[in-house]
Amino acid sequence: MKIFFASQSFYPHIGGVSTYLLNLAKGLIQRGNEVVEVHLRPPNESSEEIIKGIRVFRIPKEPLKEDLLKGYSNFKERIYKECHGEGEFFKKEPLITYGYDEYHQINLSLGRQIEELLEKNPTEIVHIHDFQLLLIYRNTPRGIPVILTWHIPFIDTISKHLKQFLIRHMKEFDRVIFSCEEYAKSAIKAGLPPEKAEVICPISNTNLFKQGEYGYELKGKYNISEDYKIILCVQRIDSKSGHLQLIKTMPKILKKFPKVKLMFVGGESLTSKISKERERNEQEVHELIKTLDLQEHIIFTGSVEYEKLPMYYNSADIVALTSKNEGFGLAITEGMACGKPIVGTNVPGIALQVKDGINGFLVEVGDFDKTAQKIVELLKNKKLSERMGKESLRIVKSNFETSKGIDKHHQLYRSLIKEKTDWRLEKIKLDDISAIITDFDRTITDEPGLVDEVVIKELESLNKPLFLVTGRDIKYAKSLYKKYPIWDCIIAENGSCVYFPTNELVWRFTSEKFEQAKRILKKGKFPANFSYGIISVSKLLETKLKDALYSIVGYIGFKTNINEIMVLPRGIDKGVSVKLALNYLGIEPKKTIIIGDGENDIDLFTSPGFKVAVSNAAERLKLFADEVTERPSTEGVLEIIEKLRM
Repeated sequence: MKIFFASQSFYPHIGGVSTYLLNLAKGLIQRGNEVVEVHLRPPNESSEEIIKGIRVFRIPKEPLKEDLLKGYSNFKERIYKECHGEGEFFKKEPLITYGYDEYHQINLSLGRQIEELLEKNPTEIVHIHDFQLLLIYRNTPRGIPVILTWHIPFIDTISKHLKQFLIRHMKEFDRVIFSCEEYAKSAIKAGLPPEKAEVICPISNTNLFKQGEYGYELKGKYNISEDYKIILCVQRIDSKSGHLQLIKTMPKILKKFPKVKLMFVGGESLTSKISKERERNEQEVHELIKTLDLQEHIIFTGSVEYEKLPMYYNSADIVALTSKNEGFGLAITEGMACGKPIVGTNVPGIALQVKDGINGFLVEVGDFDKTAQKIVELLKNKKLSERMGKESLRIVKSNFETSKGIDKHHQLYRSLIKEKTDWRLEKIKLDDISAIITDFDRTITDEPGLVDEVVIKELESLNKPLFLVTGRDIKYAKSLYKKYPIWDCIIAENGSCVYFPTNELVWRFTSEKFEQAKRILKKGKFPANFSYGIISVSKLLETKLKDALYSIVGYIGFKTNINEIMVLPRGIDKGVSVKLALNYLGIEPKKTIIIGDGENDIDLFTSPGFKVAVSNAAERLKLFADEVTERPSTEGVLEIIEKLRM
């Protein structure tokens, strides 16, 4: 798929939306999609560049005028504040309030330039992020699905005039994504059609944010004594941030624990750079610190590189986020992924992640006494803190792993494209198909290894190049071909071996680290099956397997299939090898039909082409499929063949 993102800001501008977009884009690219990002151009930044493999456009090319930015910023800040429950800022129709003309003009200007970019870079999905660019759906060509992700709260107390304005425009999108159920329900109550509302939690990079040992590196960097405790809050200062609540708790905490530092991580947002709206909030925070004489106990780090943040979380004793309201709170997810107990305010985005008394504590907004009490309780009780940290890890693994969020977006994109284009097997002409690519066990067999000869004959009768993709070893693949010589290529060992029967050519992929993994497991007599380019282990032993290979885990690949874990050379999988083989044979990937059933076929489904999951397929694979058959395994394959002949 080709996916087009539009947002006010993007990485390296640190913020929840920016890092969310970075992680979403990277995850989608890893699944074989192409992502283009467009965002508002800050002063003195280039208009186009590649960031971490993502093509980024910044518009407009000419800097926006200061007066225009001032009105735009005022209007959107009032939306931001009201949606966070800070008061009523629209006592009349927003169209006739200060700043709307500038807001509309910037949306119109950006929309026109986005329209030009879409003409040069045709796309299948347009995904707009947040309220700042609410109006640019108007510039999306008809027939292309348009999605809005609403990253901030949507609450019942929003004024009538603002609700009507927001819902009027939300209705123009094919889907509106909210961060939690509560906000989706409020929007539906305000008039958004239920079928347009979707709930997908924001995405944190749980591959980056994980437990790690950093010693006293952070404390050394900020001249903190080794015996001091650290309360960490990763949040920039704005009107809804929880800085004041945490600062006001410090005198009470210091009475019990004098050796404590409160550390705030966060710098200027793009909003801060284009307007002065948030300077007052910063002044209020620093004045409070002076009034309470806390200068020696509070550290402001400013912006920190995203990749360095895990050191901050892992070096902290407690992660705190006491926002007045919160769309979700990715800093909570990141802290939990690093195994930390959390203290957060009882607002929807945070309460979705923090289970009071389980992986941390929830406190009410403005309840300084209880906030101090709960922080002290965690500082005092090491066993409680460790237990809650373990619960944080469990909750992240269960609900908030990166792959889960990517999967949900991928599924939504696919379903909308299908809905808009009526793309299905019956519409594909057999003459237009360049090749048929199938998995083996439980796809063209009903029982592992038991080939259905009817399916073999039906596939052969299509007179199309045929590819077989399997986790079985190369020796088995060759013997299978001798019995059923119908395939033009067999990808074996989950992609580590590629066999071209007509000329007996075999490609084998390995790596130094993969061979090291073999040696470690064999030496330790670990229960595993070893082939040239794959190691298979029972899924029940996954934790022990990764513990045994701890020193090289980041340099090898792991794939799940039903009840086993497969270890492969890093960067090798079914999808990669299929693409290489198609290229070698000069076959057009976009015109292939790909059929599979297992989780280890997900990489295969990242290849261009029309993907079909048989009905017995893993639920996660179905998220990536363009179509799912009504019947399982061999009957499902015959169902596909029947549709292609229609």
